[in-house]
Amino acid sequence: MSAAVELLRKGRKDEIWTKYCGFLDLGMEEFLEIQGRLLREQLNLIGSSGIARHFFNGETPLTVNEFRDAVPVTSYEDYEPFLAEQNEELLSEKPLLWARTSGRSGRLKWIPYTKQAYVRFGERVLAGVILASARWKGDVRLKENDVLVYNTPPRPFISGVALRAVSEHFAFQFVPPLDETEQLTFQERIEVGFSTALVSGIDVFGSLAVVLVKMGERFAQGAQTTQISAQMLHPKAMARLIRGLVRSKLAGRSMLPKDLWTVKGIPSGGMDASIYKEKIAHYWGVMPYEQYGSTEEGAVATQAWNKKGYTFFPDAAFVEFIPEDERIKQRRRATYVPKTVLLSEVEVNKRYEVVITNFYGKPLMRYRMHDIVEFTALEDEETGIRLPQMKFVGRSNDLIDLAGFTGLIDEKMVWQAIINTELPFVEWSIRKEVVDGKPILHLYIELVDAVDKEKVWYRVHESLGKLNPFYADYATMIEDRPLEVTMLPAGTFQAYMQEKQAAGADLAHLKPPHMNTRDEDIELLLRVRERVA
Repeated sequence: MSAAVELLRKGRKDEIWTKYCGFLDLGMEEFLEIQGRLLREQLNLIGSSGIARHFFNGETPLTVNEFRDAVPVTSYEDYEPFLAEQNEELLSEKPLLWARTSGRSGRLKWIPYTKQAYVRFGERVLAGVILASARWKGDVRLKENDVLVYNTPPRPFISGVALRAVSEHFAFQFVPPLDETEQLTFQERIEVGFSTALVSGIDVFGSLAVVLVKMGERFAQGAQTTQISAQMLHPKAMARLIRGLVRSKLAGRSMLPKDLWTVKGIPSGGMDASIYKEKIAHYWGVMPYEQYGSTEEGAVATQAWNKKGYTFFPDAAFVEFIPEDERIKQRRRATYVPKTVLLSEVEVNKRYEVVITNFYGKPLMRYRMHDIVEFTALEDEETGIRLPQMKFVGRSNDLIDLAGFTGLIDEKMVWQAIINTELPFVEWSIRKEVVDGKPILHLYIELVDAVDKEKVWYRVHESLGKLNPFYADYATMIEDRPLEVTMLPAGTFQAYMQEKQAAGADLAHLKPPHMNTRDEDIELLLRVRERVA
C-alpha cells in the first residue's frame, strides 16, 4: 500500500499535504541546503560512470562551487553519442526505463530514468494532482479510486511515464486503463475517455490544453462529441446527459462539459496552457493547473493551489539560470561561456534560461533546457510562499514549441520545409503568434517570383507536416490552420537591411533572425514592405 493511500485511510490528510506539498513552506536557505545535499549525493552516484568521466576530466567535483567551475553548460548534442543508442554501460546504474521526445529536426532524444528518479517523479506528479484540486492550503480532496481521465501520449513519452509513475503512489481509476492506452491512437484515447466518463464521471482530467478547449468548443457549438455507443445508453450516462441538458437550458446556452461533469482538478499540459486557461475554466468550470517540466527531468516547478506563478521543486533537479545578458554575449561570440546564477540570485522582471542537473543517478549535468522564464516576484504574498515565483516565457531564440503538441521546430526543419516546396525564395522569418486565442506559426517570406499566397501556404504546410508528424497532428486536432503566411514583395529584406544599417546596426545584426523574430523586427519588415510594394 502506498504512503498516500495509507494516510488517506487513516484520515491523516494533513500529513499527505506535508509529505507532497510541504516544500511550499520552505525558505531560500532551506531550499539551497536541499539542492546542495542532493547535488553532492548525485556526484557520488555518477562520479565513476562513463558519461561523468567524460565531463569531469578525471576528477569528480566535491562541492557545488567545484561542480559549477568544472563542468560547462551542456546541450543534448553533448550526450547524444552516449544516449542515442541507449548505451547503459556508460550510466551510473541500469535505468528502469527510457523516455523520449523529439529534438532538433525531429531527431529523437532518449533520457534514462533510474528507479529512484522514477519514484521521485511520481511523487511530484501526485503533488501536482493534489494542488490541481486544492482550493486552499492543506485542502486534500482526493479519494481512493477517483476517476482520472486522460488523453495524453503514452510511454515512452514523458506524459505516459508520468501516469505510470503516479499510479504507484495513489489508487486512481485510470480512463482508459493504463494497460490498454498504449494500443490506442490519440483520437481513440479521447473517444474512449469521454465515452467511459459518461458513466464513471470525472474527478481529475489530465489533458493537453488544446484538447480541453477543442472539446469545449464542440459542446458550445452543439456538435456531437462522441458517437452513439453502449456507454451512452447506460442508465448512469442517460441520467448525466439529462442533468447536463437541464443545467444548460436553465443557463440559457448550449450544453458545456461543466454541465455533465463536476471535475476536482485539471492538470493541463502544453507550454501554451496559460493562453487557454480562461477558456478552459469557462467550458469545464475549473481553472487548469500547470507544472513546468520536460522529458529530461519530468516536473521541475509547479503552480500552487492559487494556480498562478510557478515554484521550483527543491528535490527535482539542481537548478541554475543563465541571465539574458549572458545569452546575448554568447550569441555574439560563440566561444563565450555564459555565467549562471542560483535561485537566490535571480531578480524580478528579468528573464533567464533554465539549466538543470539531474539527481538520483540520471546523467544530465548543467543541461540547457532552452526554456526562457521570467521571475515575477521573490515571494507570493497570496499563498505565503517564500520562494521566487516565475512564469514561462518561451523557447530560446532558435526553437519553437507550438502548444506543447508539436515537438520542437528548429531553423533547420523550417528551412528544409521551405526548400522542399521548390519555390525559389530570397529570405524568410518565422515565429509563434497567438491569433484569436490560438498559437500559430507565422511565416514572413519573400520569394524570387510572385506566387499565389494560398499556394505558398499549402506547400509549406504540407512540407512541415511530412517533416514533423506532431505538427500534422496539431492541425488535425484544432481543425484549423496552424500556419499563417505573409507574402513580402521583392526588395523587402534588402530595404530592411538598409534601414538597419542606417540606424547603426553591426553587420551581424542587419537581417532579422529566422526564428522567433521580435515584435520590433516584424514591425520594421511590414513598414518597409509598404514602401517597396
